[in-house]
Amino acid sequence: MATSFLWGAGSAAYQVEGAWNRDGKGPSVLDTLMQRSAVSLRNPAEWPSWDSGSSSYDRVDRDLDGLSALAVSHYRFSLAWARLLPNGTAPANFAGLRYYARLLSGLRQRGIEPVVTLYHWDLPQTLQDLYGGWENPVLVELFLDYAQLCFQHFGRHVRYWLTIDNPYLVAWHGYATGRLARGLRGGRELGYKVAHNLLKAHAKVWHLYNDNFRPAQKGQVSIALSSHWIKPHNMTEKNIKSCQKSLDFVLGWFAKPIFTDGDYPQSMKRYLSLTLPEFTDAEKNLIRGTADFFALSFGATLSFTRVDPDMLFQQQQTLNLRQLLYWISREYNPSQIFIVENGWYVSGSTKTDDANYIFFLFFRVSFQILKKKYDGVTVMGYTVWSLMDGFEWFRGYVRRGLFYVDFQSQDKKMIMKSSGLFYRKVIQDNESHQNRWKWCSKTQASLC
Repeated sequence: MATSFLWGAGSAAYQVEGAWNRDGKGPSVLDTLMQRSAVSLRNPAEWPSWDSGSSSYDRVDRDLDGLSALAVSHYRFSLAWARLLPNGTAPANFAGLRYYARLLSGLRQRGIEPVVTLYHWDLPQTLQDLYGGWENPVLVELFLDYAQLCFQHFGRHVRYWLTIDNPYLVAWHGYATGRLARGLRGGRELGYKVAHNLLKAHAKVWHLYNDNFRPAQKGQVSIALSSHWIKPHNMTEKNIKSCQKSLDFVLGWFAKPIFTDGDYPQSMKRYLSLTLPEFTDAEKNLIRGTADFFALSFGATLSFTRVDPDMLFQQQQTLNLRQLLYWISREYNPSQIFIVENGWYVSGSTKTDDANYIFFLFFRVSFQILKKKYDGVTVMGYTVWSLMDGFEWFRGYVRRGLFYVDFQSQDKKMIMKSSGLFYRKVIQDNESHQNRWKWCSKTQASLC
């Protein structure tokens, strides 16, 4: 559907695809971590094993029909590196290419804009075994090769690319703390080293697209950065500076090099001293300006659960997306902000009547997204997470989707929840520039 504001939903390959070892797909670090940790689920009789997801690999039409029923304008999803390149490098897997080509073609036929993530934490296990994963600079060039394959095969269908999802989590909890895949504790210094490589990998992919694919494909490339929001315990100069430092250490770690001067925040350089790697002048020039829009992830994946306590500097986290958007617009002055992930968790026993999720959407959209017109913030789109119930990493299976999935049924049928019906109404009432604020005024004008 054509609209000036993008309303959409999202998912990640590992959460929904299943078929982890079929049709030539290679293992990823997520597969290995789940096998090793044997995630304990609260009700094994109700929940499937970690490797089946929502079975999207076998049910493309089901997912497409769900998206059409929501009336979304875009769908964010990720490509599984190990499904396209089973060992992380050539040769490519034809079955993987065919699967994503079918999904992209179906989206285009339905007028739904694909927003495609190249890397959503599922590094091919072979690259972890051979090189140590992202701690090795060779991954920068291997990621570039993988991106080139994706641009060549899928670029004519894609206008919006995201190179890496949440590099903070990849670097810090994938390599420093070991709480996420790869699942091994390497310490703070390794986390900063990995982030250094992730930034260079992102920048090289942006330049690859800009130099070789943008003229014909006319797409845009960014990186999905996640952040919390934080407020001072009390309004003292010291606490306010601590809040700034906290945002520097989480969001600014990646945003400042990309959106300002190619280098890390001064607060990080002062505080970490020799622990933080240094960019050469050439690398700063490589990284600076390598995003066509600001892609923001905000919500359950990071807020309150995954921000390292040491990075809060004794201040208070909050869920005020509106204030975060305003701060980003003033701190980095991006041309546009695209909210590429926003959602929350609900009880695993919830089926289709998810009133708590409706409240979350109402609060987030009406009080914080639609008020952007008063704040002078340019937001180009909003992506609710997630399209359907699926595997939620360290939480196992929880009910986070707009569609309920019966994981024990043979056909994995999707049923729209109350939140999905609510979100569809929001989209339909705001589908044109002229009546963008219609829904807000109809529901509670005094609060909008």
